[in-house]
Amino acid sequence: AQAVYVADSNSSGVEWDDDDDFSISFWIKPGWSNALNTNVHLFGSTDVNGGVNQDTFRIWYAESNNRINVQWRSGGSHRRFNFWLFHSTASAYVTAYNAAGLGSSYWSASNRGNVGDDDFTMITITKGASNSAAPSNLSLYWNGASCGNAYYSGGHNTGTPAMSNNDKQIFLGSSSWSPYQQSGNSSETLYDGLTMWNTKLTAAEVTELWNGGTPIDATTHSNATELKGYWEFEGNGNATVGENMTI
Repeated sequence: AQAVYVADSNSSGVEWDDDDDFSISFWIKPGWSNALNTNVHLFGSTDVNGGVNQDTFRIWYAESNNRINVQWRSGGSHRRFNFWLFHSTASAYVTAYNAAGLGSSYWSASNRGNVGDDDFTMITITKGASNSAAPSNLSLYWNGASCGNAYYSGGHNTGTPAMSNNDKQIFLGSSSWSPYQQSGNSSETLYDGLTMWNTKLTAAEVTELWNGGTPIDATTHSNATELKGYWEFEGNGNATVGENMTI
């Protein structure tokens, strides 16, 4: 029941809505087993003191079916959604299969697939300036490799999200609407190098961030002017860029 909480995103440039372009990247070392049969919440943002339907953006791993899912929503009947799966060599999924390197087994502490330094994987989600979860607007990178097209060619759409640029509560390692709920099981999942960008990073920019598996100082990245939040977790927990952002 531990998580990292970005306490205040006021005026920081990360109060994104459904028409904003942005990117989320973090390094992760799974501690969960391959028999959870539940969701592992990796990243989430919600309006401060809000519930699951209040301007939520979230990334989670569905351990029961080996998928990374991405969704944003402003109501139960107003949401966008897509996902990537990793254990199939069918032509539609082989790019993600190769990027993850998990083989036919699911992602877990005992099968981390392709990794960088200290068995950490860099997960990056990029979103364009459109209220669409189609692959043309929403991308996933495993380390520096694209996972190809998401499952739904046009995204899975229910209604039309209408999100607002409100102050957000942001969690790493938990859902954002039920703060600090356990995400995984009794073996700790470790996180490092959270970066939040006010742009849809290109494939080349993700590769630069990946740096062959060794985390870089993100403030030296070629597109660092769009970097709005950066936590290395080696220091006192404070953000090194952005405005008014502390943990």
